[in-house]
Amino acid sequence: MGLFDTLPRPTKTYHSKTYDRISPSASQFDGNGKTVLITGGSEGIGFSIAKSFAEAGVAKIIIVSRSAGPQADASKAIRADFPTTEVQTIAMSITDLQRVTEVMRSTNAIDVLVLNAVVVPQHDPGGAELEQEAVYEKTFFGNVIAPLHMIKQYIEQPSPKTKTIINISAASAHMDLPSVAKYGPFKAAFATLCQQLATKHNPENGVYIFSIQPGVFYTSSAKRAGTSETAFEWDDIRLPGNFVVWLSGSEGAFLHGRFLWANWDVDELIELKDKVAKDPTFLKLGLLM
Repeated sequence: MGLFDTLPRPTKTYHSKTYDRISPSASQFDGNGKTVLITGGSEGIGFSIAKSFAEAGVAKIIIVSRSAGPQADASKAIRADFPTTEVQTIAMSITDLQRVTEVMRSTNAIDVLVLNAVVVPQHDPGGAELEQEAVYEKTFFGNVIAPLHMIKQYIEQPSPKTKTIINISAASAHMDLPSVAKYGPFKAAFATLCQQLATKHNPENGVYIFSIQPGVFYTSSAKRAGTSETAFEWDDIRLPGNFVVWLSGSEGAFLHGRFLWANWDVDELIELKDKVAKDPTFLKLGLLM
């Protein structure tokens, strides 16, 4: 049993592993000629997403991250398995707004922007502490202001006509636990902001925006946060990559502006299409009394 599969959810089926229905080779996402930019794309969840888009046949993947070493390893691995996919690596932090502006203005025709890079504070089980304003400020900037700036630069690009934005959020956006007090609120804030942006920037003007909880994995970030490898039954790292490719295709378009879990069964989500259309609050972060 996984960490969150007993929580309330809109689908009966909860996946901890990838499954044939969301295989990139079976997806309605057409990767032909497309370019995908992934922040934090050299390791963990971001690398999973990069590999899934390569399997879907995209023409080019741009990996943005801070460290050149993992970038080189990721690029080599993708090229070895998918030699027809061009891989470009850019070493930068998304918190360097001037550098982000320069990169986005020089990199045109991005079809899918995946916001996966995060700023995670040092693990602290002590909860919210009023004396740590600097920690909150840094985490807010890295997880809200920086990705918002990247969205702005992306939407302002003259091409392509259709733009897809995938915000990789976290389960901690839903959680009221001391251990995530310095991280979860900012993931919730940005996911809520994406919902607001999706109201103005919508399919009518060629923009699709989604937020997802990718699953729970033992990544380098989890290790740095002090989490034990035996603490949980971790999800399959291929799950978020394949789910993101499916979501970027025509079948997932009706979920624009929604917050989704990669663990939710896509066929059961499709069965909820009418409810999504009729209820503007369904599958969104918020509280109705």
